Amino acid sequence: MRAGALVFRAVSRGARDAALHEAIAREAQAIRARYDGPQAIRTLPEVVAFADLLRKVGVNPRREQPSVERLLNYALKRGDLPTINSLVDSYNLVSVRSLCSLGAHDLDKIDMPVSLGLLTGTETFIPLGSDKPMSITAGEYGYMDAAQRVLCRLDVLQAELSKVTTATRNALLIVEGTASHPAAQLRHVMEDVMALVSRHCGGTAEVAAWPNPP
Repeated sequence: MRAGALVFRAVSRGARDAALHEAIAREAQAIRARYDGPQAIRTLPEVVAFADLLRKVGVNPRREQPSVERLLNYALKRGDLPTINSLVDSYNLVSVRSLCSLGAHDLDKIDMPVSLGLLTGTETFIPLGSDKPMSITAGEYGYMDAAQRVLCRLDVLQAELSKVTTATRNALLIVEGTASHPAAQLRHVMEDVMALVSRHCGGTAEVAAWPNPP
């Protein structure tokens, strides 16, 4: 796995504007033209690489799909991407364009630093959309803050505590790839998402960590 991180400050997170809506619609139509069904998406080298990572830690990727695969299938089925807010919608667009996994966290709700590592099964994790803790299987990987709270389990499920909402002002965005994504490609993806979020959400952007070279 290879990942980098960005910090956005003083962003606005309203509904997607007309330009972003049109860009997402164009990309969704391109996805529909490019792939004739879920099987074509499932066999993409980047999706296969994410699925292989899940299998290595004992997770069935057919039951818990990599985030990139889920977004591509959503676009294939609905001709759109999930409508959340301008920040999330912006990085989801970059995700399907780049076939990288992107996820943001409210910087004011977490304790820095954030680290990626293997989980022991003793960590606290309340998944997005829930108020009840979810059990963690030892040996899975995830992102944790300094208080040992899981912010994202695998690249599959984010935590409720750090979700980006319309009240979010500052955000940490993680850009994640695998060995099938060269470090130079991830750097380009990070530059793309900085530009897109700045265009549609305002604020400032800075690199917190570049992805490690191969």
